[in-house]
Amino acid sequence: MKYICILLLLMVSGCKESSLDLDIPYAGDKLVLWGKLKAGAPIRIQVTRTFNPVGYIPEDVTVSDAKVKIIRDGKESIELTPHASEKGVYVSDRQIQTGATYIVIASAPMLPTAESEPVLVPLDLPDVTVERDRNVPGEINHQTPQDLVSLYFPEKRSEVEKYYTLTFLSYYKKDTVSSAPYGATDNIPAQEEDCHTWAKEKIGTYYSETAGITYDRLVTVFLMKSKCLPDPRDPIKFYIIAGNDRESAYQVTMRIGSVTKEAFEYAKIEYDQPEGVDLLVLPPQRALTNIKNGYGLISASNEKTIEIP
Repeated sequence: MKYICILLLLMVSGCKESSLDLDIPYAGDKLVLWGKLKAGAPIRIQVTRTFNPVGYIPEDVTVSDAKVKIIRDGKESIELTPHASEKGVYVSDRQIQTGATYIVIASAPMLPTAESEPVLVPLDLPDVTVERDRNVPGEINHQTPQDLVSLYFPEKRSEVEKYYTLTFLSYYKKDTVSSAPYGATDNIPAQEEDCHTWAKEKIGTYYSETAGITYDRLVTVFLMKSKCLPDPRDPIKFYIIAGNDRESAYQVTMRIGSVTKEAFEYAKIEYDQPEGVDLLVLPPQRALTNIKNGYGLISASNEKTIEIP
């Protein structure tokens, strides 16, 4: 014990605080534009700004005095107005059109004008046939009732790469939640690393009386490349949760969408970002942006909803 105490004293005496000066390059304050142009939905763009990572960290980076407009098909200019209750959000009642190309341009006092690259809203949606086997043994969470959903895509692979999304929702009497899908072991796109990724999407909020806090309602989204679709005779399979100990979902739907390449790549980068202890050994993934003279991402999507029988 005496030797242990001496060793501890030596370790403590040998420790001292030291400051570390970090030289972090900073390109100056710039605008950050975020937006997903959903076909058939009103226009909504969020505008924030960067700040120097060394020194004072502002509590609020939203930009409330920006001028934001969208150019459609290189001709029509659509002016956006600030949202009535959300700071830094700019909107328009004009709906996004499929097959149209949009450019977002934003400016603000003392900041350089930021402009997105042209974003083409997907026009076509894939055809799919859905089959559902109820109350089957799942591959994980065996104690939870699960259904097996098989999706058949009749289309043939084309030279033009496309990107699809799948979102499963279970509807209960008092709630709508994610069906918590996961790919079966013989789900080809889900097992090929370069073919797919997963993401979370906000569909609403809910209030917890126990915690007294309002939380975001998130759903799981599966994204895949069209080149990874199997033969039309072979299905893509997912296990979903459509019930619990108290009740079964009275309806299950699947949103199937076509998204831009930027949306797929951004989701993949975010999914692969290291978390927790991985931050100690793995470098962060490089951020993706399609904004000139600024940062952020503008993407586009086209979706339809299918009821799963």
